Amino acid sequence: MSKDFFIVVFINNKYHDRTYDKGEINMSINHNVKKFLLVTAILFPAVEFVGSGVQSASADDKKTLNLVEKSDPTTVDVNDVRNANEFDILNATQEGLFRINSKNGKDKLELAGAKSYEVSEDGLTYTFHLRDSKWSDGKAVVAQNYVDSALRELNPKNGFAYATLGYDIKNAEAYNTGKAPASSVGVSAPDKKTFKITLAHPTENFLKKYSNVAFYPVRLDLINKQGNKKWKTDWKDQVSNGAFKITQWKTDDKIVLTKNKKFWNNKQVKLNKVKYITTEKSSTVSSLLQSGQLDSVVASGTDALNYKKAAKSSKVNVKSQLGSGTNLLVFNQKTGGTQGLLKNAKIREAISLAINRTKYNKVLSDGQEQPAKGYIPGSVTVGTTNYRKSAGNILAQSEKEYNSSAKLKKLFQKGLKELGKSTDLSKVKLVFLTTNDSSDDADLISYLKQEFKDELGVTVKASSQSDTASFVSKRDKGNYDLLSNGWYGDYNDPETFLSLWSSNNGFQRFFGGYKSDEYDKLFATLQNTKDTKQRLQIYEQLEKILVSKDFGVAPTTVPKTKVFTSSSVKGLQTPVFGPTYNYVYAYKK
Repeated sequence: MSKDFFIVVFINNKYHDRTYDKGEINMSINHNVKKFLLVTAILFPAVEFVGSGVQSASADDKKTLNLVEKSDPTTVDVNDVRNANEFDILNATQEGLFRINSKNGKDKLELAGAKSYEVSEDGLTYTFHLRDSKWSDGKAVVAQNYVDSALRELNPKNGFAYATLGYDIKNAEAYNTGKAPASSVGVSAPDKKTFKITLAHPTENFLKKYSNVAFYPVRLDLINKQGNKKWKTDWKDQVSNGAFKITQWKTDDKIVLTKNKKFWNNKQVKLNKVKYITTEKSSTVSSLLQSGQLDSVVASGTDALNYKKAAKSSKVNVKSQLGSGTNLLVFNQKTGGTQGLLKNAKIREAISLAINRTKYNKVLSDGQEQPAKGYIPGSVTVGTTNYRKSAGNILAQSEKEYNSSAKLKKLFQKGLKELGKSTDLSKVKLVFLTTNDSSDDADLISYLKQEFKDELGVTVKASSQSDTASFVSKRDKGNYDLLSNGWYGDYNDPETFLSLWSSNNGFQRFFGGYKSDEYDKLFATLQNTKDTKQRLQIYEQLEKILVSKDFGVAPTTVPKTKVFTSSSVKGLQTPVFGPTYNYVYAYKK
């Protein structure tokens, strides 16, 4: 998931593989996927009139959860979901077959829209039996809604980023790449309450993948009436099958969710409203926490340090939680960048190794994050094996080999020579694409300017765009060399990180356009590999190809998460993977 969310989810602004597509999701993901912080705040207690009586502010407060987002979602279309803030809102307003239940730092799937399911002995057929549930307009949720969602997600004309997540389904990839008709895809509705999926091959993590918001059911009758473009943002025409529904949205101001009385389990939903206030001012968050007006803040980096100090003066419980993301320096490999340099692996290697990750962490995050030892964070496991501990520091050997400025400069010059370019490093100017309102990127650019001048002898120049549209235009045209991004895993397995770099992945346009036949072929072998140890070996090989052979991306830091929650809030979940919050059954005492 792309990172950009500031519920305050501020990842210090980044994309929630929640990635953040910087431009489209306005993710500015600061060098960190960033210290994201989520904030649940009680900003404007109100007095409401109910019937002939007056409800007190304190009573209303106990039924209202107020959250803060740094920016507005770019879509409320489940099939088009990309960013963390979108996942958070859609996870509350819509419901799929499963929901993530998180306790004590452990995530597990629990039945939601499905009341039961069976898997065939050969592992190829999944049959889901649906609950008796309704959309907010009173119409029944039926199996065809799930079929329509799958086919719409995979429709090549739509270009949805998460389409590749469904490639385990029979003929899904062929349909998405224009090689087979929609009718051949392995999804069907034998009756209104039965949804059947036929896979192309047994898939170990299929349920984890298919629990993604991108495959939640849709109302194709309404979408066809409004059109994809309008449906994407016109919340007034949306219908919900989740615990809440959007009832108000004022751009750059607030989004209000109200309890959905048609939700199948509405009697167990104790909150009446969830209010998202949109603000970019982190000082506001700190003040609210210090005054005891915030219900919850999820933060990393310097924000976690600052909020820990502020929390001392209020009734706030603090806990540590494993982070599920990695901050990245992205290389423009699609066009090679402004001087065509980034297509060369030696130049990318020199740039990646010029980053002293320990120093980077201290300078940019006050030492509050972890220097990256690879791309996949330490929270990820394969079976019972911690992936990071098994794979180790995959950059260590290269860092040892090129342990001086002189060696790094020679490596960069070798790359220039391979490209037929001048080896005069003083003539190299790397353009870092950002937006004017990204203070995180400003700190990062300042750091890289000095670091790359000292270690590589090259110049870094910022290309600051005035708005998101300008950023996206520059990015999509390839008018940059470097940009900051990050990725948060959708589920607990290395595949959710490594699939991002497959050349057919819909997110590649946000991550520089890395393409490797070797990587693609090896990644494809996962389809027919069920043995856990073999999958672990393949994952480790893939990560090494990406990070320490091709240097297709430069991991920088891994956020460490702190969760600050008011003692009055109960049942509020903060999953390690997936949505930042699960507050469907939360309540306040």
